[in-house]
Amino acid sequence: MGEMMQQSNLSLVLEKERLATLANYQIMDTPPEKGFDRIARLAAGVFEVPVAAISFIDDRRQWHKSSVGIDAKEVPRETALCSFILENQGAVVAEDAINDERFSDSPLVTRAPHIKFYAGCPLVAPNNMVLGSLWIGDMEERPRLSDDELDQLRSMADIVMSELELRREIQQRQEAQLDAAEARTDLELALALSSTASWKLNLSSDEVSWGGAYCEVWGEDADEALTTGEDTFARIHPKDRQKIREALSDTSLEKNQSFSETFRIILPSGEVRWLSGRGNFFRNHGDDAVTGISYDITDSVRQEEQQKLHTRELHHRLRNLFATLQSIMALTRNSATSIDDYIERISGRLGALNRTQQILLDSDFVTGSFASLVNDLCAIYPRLTWTGPDVSLPENAMVAISLVLNELATNAAKYGGLKNASGSVKISWVIDYEGKSPVLSLTWIERGGPLLHTTPIPKGFGSSLIRQSITRNLNGKIVKDWQKEGLVCSISFPLPSRE
Repeated sequence: MGEMMQQSNLSLVLEKERLATLANYQIMDTPPEKGFDRIARLAAGVFEVPVAAISFIDDRRQWHKSSVGIDAKEVPRETALCSFILENQGAVVAEDAINDERFSDSPLVTRAPHIKFYAGCPLVAPNNMVLGSLWIGDMEERPRLSDDELDQLRSMADIVMSELELRREIQQRQEAQLDAAEARTDLELALALSSTASWKLNLSSDEVSWGGAYCEVWGEDADEALTTGEDTFARIHPKDRQKIREALSDTSLEKNQSFSETFRIILPSGEVRWLSGRGNFFRNHGDDAVTGISYDITDSVRQEEQQKLHTRELHHRLRNLFATLQSIMALTRNSATSIDDYIERISGRLGALNRTQQILLDSDFVTGSFASLVNDLCAIYPRLTWTGPDVSLPENAMVAISLVLNELATNAAKYGGLKNASGSVKISWVIDYEGKSPVLSLTWIERGGPLLHTTPIPKGFGSSLIRQSITRNLNGKIVKDWQKEGLVCSISFPLPSRE
């Protein structure tokens, strides 16, 4: 019993493979085709029989692809004449079908055309699966076919399979061509959407063919102006032209090297673009060619150059900052009266630098908000208030004015308007745009501090720092008016350009 089950399982596996093979040919329920019709007529003529058919058998029926002498297109598999060919895997002959228990129930035997004689040979696929049969029939009893006649019928069955294989090959080729066309369309769409141009340069004929977004990359006139290699080379920047020629030289071809270069092109408008080109060499039917893609990297190159510029600028500003720090530390040490005085003064000045750098970092490290700078100073000295329009100052101007305001605020806290609890400092500024360049005019007014009976004599590094920052670093002017009620300081300087 176990052996029977194994055989049954094997039969199921083979039948599944057979049906898959049949399905792979895509022949069932297809319209008539001349090649198969000719074979069916040839079989009927050679054997002088009124009935001949090419039949395929699936899981439920015997279907006639081509037939002579019968009208039915299909019969149930369980009563089909050709079903026994699947079991025998070889030729089947019945001299008197009505009295042959294998065929006596077939509708082709019991009803019109009332076949009595039957002979069929299997249609065997290359994987040895039987897909159907080529068979002949007669309404009269006939003697058994000779060996030569069976060989003829087998040869005709082989011709049917050759026709079937040819049909599948043509079908697969058409499907492959359709797939290739779809893939090409998809590729063209992908290249167009990614702003990438595809190209092919025939090194033998110098012809260039384009695809993808070539007009977007190489210029709007590329389809008409760039039809040859020389036309294309003429658009490449003169400084990059020779290296591209060398990359495409015969030497590179013989070495089987890939093409990969970054270069510039000049459009008819004069615009310069950076392109990245990649490709591979190949030889087709005796012609040397290179095919590849190119895409616009102008923005990336400019960003990289801008990044390098910013990096150099940052290094330059850091060097300036360190030089400023060293100068402040050395000069503060020389003017300090004690260690505590040194620590207090250096802490205030370094704090001013730190606030300035933070404001610069919050923007682009190139310019900063003057209002933010003053507002940060007011956070340290709550009785200091300000009014004025905001303006962006370059880094050197931000550092200079920050140190000036810090020195004024420190002095006010020690000696002037911020020393007493009732004292205050008001900062106001306006911008005059009437001259050649805008001028910022700032007024510092201290009130509520100790009354001044004599004018203080400026001395020490703090006074020198204020004067040099205004006159040298900002190219401005400073006037100190020591009034009895407190200091009134007027500062003016031209607003530096961003450059």
